[in-house]
Amino acid sequence: MHAVLITAYKDFPSLARLVERLDRDFFKVYVHIDSIGSIERDAGEGLKRFGASVTREHAIRWGSMAHFHAIIDLLREAIDAGGVDYIHIISGQDYPLANAEEFEARCDGRIFMNFEPVSETSQDIRDRYGLRNIFYHLQTGSRAANRLYRYVDGWSRCLQKGLGLKRTRLGPFTELFKGIVWMSFPAAAAATLLEDPAADEFLRAIRTTYIPEEVFFQTYFLNSDLRSLVVNDDLRYTDWRRRNGSVPAYLDESDAQAVLGSEALFARKVSSDISTDLLDWIDVERFDEGPALKISNERP
Repeated sequence: MHAVLITAYKDFPSLARLVERLDRDFFKVYVHIDSIGSIERDAGEGLKRFGASVTREHAIRWGSMAHFHAIIDLLREAIDAGGVDYIHIISGQDYPLANAEEFEARCDGRIFMNFEPVSETSQDIRDRYGLRNIFYHLQTGSRAANRLYRYVDGWSRCLQKGLGLKRTRLGPFTELFKGIVWMSFPAAAAATLLEDPAADEFLRAIRTTYIPEEVFFQTYFLNSDLRSLVVNDDLRYTDWRRRNGSVPAYLDESDAQAVLGSEALFARKVSSDISTDLLDWIDVERFDEGPALKISNERP
């Protein structure tokens, strides 16, 4: 079996359709719903009918440790429950592009994630991990605290830059890698990470960085004995252009040919008011289910 870890904060219809689509005979589904997001408090009860484990522990502000903690909590829950071979980290606005047999065949023991060395990125990105996010504890669910955080953090960053106070390592690692947190890897790799003191030290160190979720997994795996398993491909179809009011773009029916012609296992990202025709098309083409679409005579 595979475990799917989902974090969501809005668009419950997309989340519900995603959870319903995942084959309960093959996927164990773990969902964290943002406690300050727009999804109603009791909405998670509906997901439990499809066998999902649902929690709502963290108030998530973008770029804070909270989203990362939510993912790690789901990861620990899945590993502690046992019985899974692979882990997939996705958002509530992703959608599967393959059936269970395809997932099992494609997930062959490798770690699928995108990555690049932090040293080769822009100065703004390097500053996320060179400067210290001293007031990270103010990135909470409170709007007042978050406003205070933005004010004092701005001064802190300016002061650190002016005084040349940049660190050269994080925890045990001097070579840092970043990438998107949506990825797939063997449960055995997850268990190794959760038990490794070096990963724990690194986790403590990144609490004072910016956007810690984008550096933790990539840096840990590429500095570990598991590095030979890493493939620079997250198996997600993503359009990074600004389109449909979003970056990455909300996918729509015009993306059908590209999405279905890709090697991806998930499409990212979708919306219940923009992507419905595309999702219906995916259901017909990949799962032999769902209603015929208005574009059914224009097969991609």
